[in-house]
Amino acid sequence: MLRLFMALGLLLSIAAAVLVAWAHQLPAAMHPDRDAPRSYLITNASLLDPATDRVQADGHVLVVDGRIERVGTGALPARPDGVELIDAGGRVLMPGLVDVHVHVFDETDLAAGLARGVTTVRNMGGFPFHLPLASRIERGEILGPRLMTTGPILNEVGGRNGNALHEAVDGAEEARASVRRQYAAGFRHLKLYSNLSRESFAAIRDEATGLGMTMSGHPVEGTEADPVDFAASLDAGFRTLEHTESIVWYALNDEMDPAGVRRLAEQIAASGTMIDPTLVVHENLARIVETGGAHITRPVMASYNPVIAGFEQDNFEFWAQYPHDDRTRMQAFYVEFTGALHEAGVPLTVGTDSGVMVTPHGVSTVREMEILVDAGLTPMEAIRAATLNGAQALGLEGEVGCLAPGCAADLILLNGDPAQDIARLYEIEAVMRDGRWLDRDALAALEEAGHHPSTLRTWWRLGQHTRAIG
Repeated sequence: MLRLFMALGLLLSIAAAVLVAWAHQLPAAMHPDRDAPRSYLITNASLLDPATDRVQADGHVLVVDGRIERVGTGALPARPDGVELIDAGGRVLMPGLVDVHVHVFDETDLAAGLARGVTTVRNMGGFPFHLPLASRIERGEILGPRLMTTGPILNEVGGRNGNALHEAVDGAEEARASVRRQYAAGFRHLKLYSNLSRESFAAIRDEATGLGMTMSGHPVEGTEADPVDFAASLDAGFRTLEHTESIVWYALNDEMDPAGVRRLAEQIAASGTMIDPTLVVHENLARIVETGGAHITRPVMASYNPVIAGFEQDNFEFWAQYPHDDRTRMQAFYVEFTGALHEAGVPLTVGTDSGVMVTPHGVSTVREMEILVDAGLTPMEAIRAATLNGAQALGLEGEVGCLAPGCAADLILLNGDPAQDIARLYEIEAVMRDGRWLDRDALAALEEAGHHPSTLRTWWRLGQHTRAIG
């Protein structure tokens, strides 16, 4: 009998090991060729530098070991030994895009983003797998955008906007303990959610300051019994304040008063707070309402994680049957308010909430930039929001979002000039990520990989996360 139990135990262990190995198997397109060059001289390029607001013809970029060493026009520099030559054919070369608000549930989310020129992302709700994944990307073991992540989303026990994936705290003592736990786990950035109490909010701010952690998130509203004034979120030192929708709802009570809009925009500008509008995610909500749910099954949803879609199904059905057109009206107002923020001098970033609420990775980043142009930004200003501003928000100035010596070689080659027409960002010829050149075939393979999120991996990660926050 003992031998039987031992044999069964061994078989179960082998089965579990096989299951884990299968769960972690990635599409081939996400495994970079470790022997491929990371040094190139790109010639005959039209250089789009968001720092100068110019597109310069006859440009060249020398990349050595994954980093930009020289940028110029005219006469070419000597090509060092081992540096391969790329003729850009007069196409536009610009920095890769930075999306400061995504939700990564599977590695294939990263493939979908990179295929569309997104070379840096900030995940806004950390799971245990995110930090090791970021390290693997950094070491060149997995092909994907540079990944930064907050820790698990911090919210108050019983908050009306609560979620099973949030790390819920009950007062100052638990809030401090949660921040320390996240720090000990390796997280250095915090995401705060709407319904934190006044005491928890103050404790998180204090603990984060002491540990040198950054904060971003929704405007903190407090509890129904003890609401927190909107100004407290502007004074908190957030790297980014998220969601035009949340700001309008809390600070303006959804009132479409032009004078109130101007006052609020000026208040935010005076605080110096950077705003991440995330307009595309609400646009998708409005489209669900307008189409009676058909928007949920549009072709780009092929990369959307089916596990997350399952969790959201009740929400989808509610909005698909919503009888009023106020979502369309509110979307137009959120776009208008974002334009008022820009006009007041508020720095804006590009974030999408990709990964949730029928907002797929990659393509949504470009759509967000289109909506920013609709809000009144010039195409070049929208490009700066997705490059230089994003880098600033993430503390990566001079590292990403730039086209200058010393910057990481994260670049996009385009068939048209997005400074003239932002939609040209859909016309990608090639992407360079950390000096690795990805041509159209490689990008097509990454896009296809993005269409195959693993249900098994996702459930595994959700289980790890719930245990970690429980």
